[in-house]
Amino acid sequence: MLDHNNLEEFADPVNYDLADPSDTGVAFYSALVQEAAGPVLELACGTGRVTIPLAQLGFPVTGVDIVPGMLAQARRKSVGLPVRWVEGDARTFDLGEHFRLIFLTGNAFQAFVTNAEQAAVLQHVHAHLDDGGMFAFETRNPLFPNVKTPDGLFVTLETRDQEASWPSYINADGYEVRVSTTQVYDHVAQIVHLTGYKRWHAAGTEHTQITRTALRYTFPQELVALLDYNGFTILRQYGDWNGEPLTATSPSIIVVCRKSR
Repeated sequence: MLDHNNLEEFADPVNYDLADPSDTGVAFYSALVQEAAGPVLELACGTGRVTIPLAQLGFPVTGVDIVPGMLAQARRKSVGLPVRWVEGDARTFDLGEHFRLIFLTGNAFQAFVTNAEQAAVLQHVHAHLDDGGMFAFETRNPLFPNVKTPDGLFVTLETRDQEASWPSYINADGYEVRVSTTQVYDHVAQIVHLTGYKRWHAAGTEHTQITRTALRYTFPQELVALLDYNGFTILRQYGDWNGEPLTATSPSIIVVCRKSR
């Protein structure tokens, strides 16, 4: 379906961290770790933006990611912490062990763009989860109105040829990087195809880096059916990180579930 591997955005781990230094989701998943009170697994962990703060709480944490460079950056940032980094694909991983909490964050669930990919992730999570353990993740709410959030970081379900600006950042070489995107929405596949542009000036020359990202949108009742079919029962569901109920105007669908069989 895609003519790229959906990993282009993660080819530069150092500048990836500089572009997004936020702690979004850390408090939420920290509370879940303490509730689970046991081994934790984060899938698509990236450079450890959330994994590392959880390890700092003293719980054994495993981070799995498919991009070696992201894991190398995570290792550099986590020396001395009780965290293990494993190169692996969330659709096929097999660690031969069970966890009290498994989670994906950063809307990573949307990177799995087909029904088969979504099912593969859920089946491998199911196989690695303790019977009493929890599985949690979040995904952007496709019902959210087609308006920008205050920080401008929401991707709406529309085709947009004109570039939209995102927050800029200072890269590792000290240059300001301007970020923008265009996008095409495939209504049948429920996928937003983003093209990202990063532009900066260095030595009198403008540089441009182009990346492609595909994001699958799953509607609320579709998500309930998907989880049920793959052996999960939803325990709690929220519309934002503050724990507000899920509504049509919620920016996110945040799900905490357990095995049902």
